[in-house]
Amino acid sequence: MSIRKTRCWKSLFLAALIVSLLLSASSVSSISLDIQKEIVSDVVISELDSPAIFKLTIKNNGERDSFEIYSLVSVDIYPKTAFSLSRGESREITIYVKASETIRKNPGAFSFVYKIKGSNTGTQEDKLTINIVKLKDALQITSESLTPDSEKATIYVENKENFEFKEISADFSSVFFSFGENFSLGPLEKKSFTVELDKEKLKTLMAGPYILDADIRIKEVKEHLESTIRFLEKSGLATNRAEEGLFIQRLEIEKRNDGNLPAIAEISIEKNLLSRPFTALAVAPMKTEREGLTTTYYWAKELRPGESLRVVATTNWIIPIVLIIAIIVLAIIANVYWKSDLILTKKIQQVKTKGGEFALRVSISAKAKKHIEKINIVDKLPPIVKLYQRYGAITPDRVDEKNRRLEWNLESLNEGEDRVLSYIIYSKIGVVGRFELPPARAIYEKKARIKETQSNKVFFVSEPGKVKEE
Repeated sequence: MSIRKTRCWKSLFLAALIVSLLLSASSVSSISLDIQKEIVSDVVISELDSPAIFKLTIKNNGERDSFEIYSLVSVDIYPKTAFSLSRGESREITIYVKASETIRKNPGAFSFVYKIKGSNTGTQEDKLTINIVKLKDALQITSESLTPDSEKATIYVENKENFEFKEISADFSSVFFSFGENFSLGPLEKKSFTVELDKEKLKTLMAGPYILDADIRIKEVKEHLESTIRFLEKSGLATNRAEEGLFIQRLEIEKRNDGNLPAIAEISIEKNLLSRPFTALAVAPMKTEREGLTTTYYWAKELRPGESLRVVATTNWIIPIVLIIAIIVLAIIANVYWKSDLILTKKIQQVKTKGGEFALRVSISAKAKKHIEKINIVDKLPPIVKLYQRYGAITPDRVDEKNRRLEWNLESLNEGEDRVLSYIIYSKIGVVGRFELPPARAIYEKKARIKETQSNKVFFVSEPGKVKEE
């Protein structure tokens, strides 16, 4: 009887244990959230440390838990406080996403993973995307066109992004006006500012585009923006004139009918006697007039609204400049030649050797244009060569091996007399590429005055399969 009771108690204990394990397993559940995202402001300005803003509507489909939102990439998400949700409960949470300075340096869309972690139910991941924009690309300034009859100018500042600029300080300046404004701009908002114009000053200005500058300051950040103000002719013709280039000068003149009536556009370009031969015209002129040294080209065309007349004149100064430089160089060479009493000419010639060493015969021609005396001619040897102890008709008076110098002393040279000095250099090391020999120098006397001169430089160029002298 006692054995039966013992077995009965064991069966009851085992059944209770199984039920307890099943109840414990059913009480553990994983995180299950429905997340809806609403963009408040997904733009981050590179230069400003301002966050992107999102609204999250989170519904808890699992057990009651405490949750926190964070990201492991280079962004910070605020607030960092935890929040609780019961099963089936929904809550709207506004989060602020601040990108690191490294991320803000790269404009464009940046997607990242953020996580919602429950204290007991685990972690769920989702993605957000922010748009990084430079300040100069977020703001745009424009202006209405002006005419000589305009009394006011209207300037527009447009916020092109989904971002709120709360405090902007701007200084606007052009040839027409200069003024400052403090204002704010909501997302995608456009504001206008009006300024009075000086009518007398307008009368002194020519038609065409003028620069509009805007210096923007937001907190400690400064940015410079530019635009153009079109100053129209009274008939409605707008004139654009652009000049560029130094040696090749390009002049472009365009007249466009921005009015609402047909108008005659006339363009004229003047060229002088020097520039006219080197000027090319993209469009043949209707008329050409010459007066004195000036030639004037004329174009005319009736323009309907929206049509334009464009003329391009290109003046190429390279050819005349090259000719002038060549004439100057030749004049300098001729001047040096005629003023020199002694002309030194240095030449080289490759010499074949039995052992196949690299060898050159160096010749120096000393020709007197007038009678000179006490001539001392010095030539230096390049570093890698050696001197072959065999010379031409005139042996050097001094060979300085330490300083690698050869010297010849000539008592005198009569007018037109020519002496040739020569020697041989060699090297057991082959020469490849450009090998340069320095100029020879001479000091002499003429009518008890000491003078000096030097020869030309010479080059030996050795390439595989090709040898030439310069």
